[in-house]
Amino acid sequence: MHPPAVAVTRLLYGTGLGLLLGGGLGLQSGRSLDAQPPVLAGMLVLSGLFLLLGWLLSQGKGPLASFFSSESDEAMAQRVKQEMEEIQRSEDVTAKWAQLEAKVLSSDLGEEE
Repeated sequence: MHPPAVAVTRLLYGTGLGLLLGGGLGLQSGRSLDAQPPVLAGMLVLSGLFLLLGWLLSQGKGPLASFFSSESDEAMAQRVKQEMEEIQRSEDVTAKWAQLEAKVLSSDLGEEE
């Protein structure tokens, strides 16, 4: 399975090329870029925007790069495993610290009696 960034990049490229094709067909049929409303010009601008966003995402840059991970499944599994091991070590240290405090407090209370 592909990372989410690859799927979104393909979607952006496909949408951009579809809009570009539609704009080209509109120009071929005699539509004017300065017509009112400027639908053809809007399609061509959106086409360029989608293609640019797709290219930026494929480079790991741009506004969408922070939303879609480009990690492979193996890299993501390794990262999650490391994070879980780190959490486990932290919990072990916390539990040992709590045991030590309990022993100290019980010995202090035992001496006061």
